[in-house]
Amino acid sequence: MGAPLRNRTKFVLAATALVAAAAGVSARQLLASRAGSTRNATAPPKSAAGAAAGAELVLHVPHTPGAITLDGDADDPGWTGQPTPARTHEFLLPSGAPARPFSEIRLVWGDGYLYLCLYAADEDIESRTTEPDGPLWLDDAFRVVFARDTTEYAIEVSPRAVITDSIRHAGGGGGGAGGPGGARAGAESGGWDYAWSSGAHVSKEMDGTLNDPTNMDEEWVIEMAVPFESLGLEGRPGETLGFSASRCDTPKGAQRVCASWGQGAERGRIVLD
Repeated sequence: MGAPLRNRTKFVLAATALVAAAAGVSARQLLASRAGSTRNATAPPKSAAGAAAGAELVLHVPHTPGAITLDGDADDPGWTGQPTPARTHEFLLPSGAPARPFSEIRLVWGDGYLYLCLYAADEDIESRTTEPDGPLWLDDAFRVVFARDTTEYAIEVSPRAVITDSIRHAGGGGGGAGGPGGARAGAESGGWDYAWSSGAHVSKEMDGTLNDPTNMDEEWVIEMAVPFESLGLEGRPGETLGFSASRCDTPKGAQRVCASWGQGAERGRIVLD
């Protein structure tokens, strides 16, 4: 993915650049997509258009095959060994079309944590919120939502590795559980409780210059470890959680784009293998 590919030769990236440019993505992101396509058993997401009501996208998350050090570089044995991580593959627009810029999440678990590697291609990395539980929905950010019984747990994280997390119980009202901008709607209506802390640990890696629109950025990566205890799980095979994710970004000279995985007609779920 973005971080490990950073160490590949400049020759490989240059050879891929022409194909990537034609596809409207970065060379590294294209290589990441190709490399992962043969190493993961999870099928790519289907288009949301025409999906049957109640359909599910299920990610079978393997136990980590090795250690993971939270440093933003997804080159640890836990990410590169066998079995390979579960993958969302590319996020989709509400129309069901693949979103650009490209986004993807990979997942493994172990040692009492759910590990997520969040990859974002990004030509203009923008992040101005510096305080935890701040309005990350105004910046470039990922938002992941877990659901267990009647409780939803939301974690937003920015390129700075700043976290805004919240919890919502059934009947609490508020905005959509996992939709882009859902955190803002929940905050305004009182549906989400921001006093809750996920206890997540995060690290970041950026290829670009933060908040500088004059140059061309490439990508950012977040490694995140979420303790199962905060999600009401024990961390054992067979446990399952509802899971959805979204990412909002403002490309250069374009309107803000929000894309997602596991929302709409096809809901997302993870199962610990």
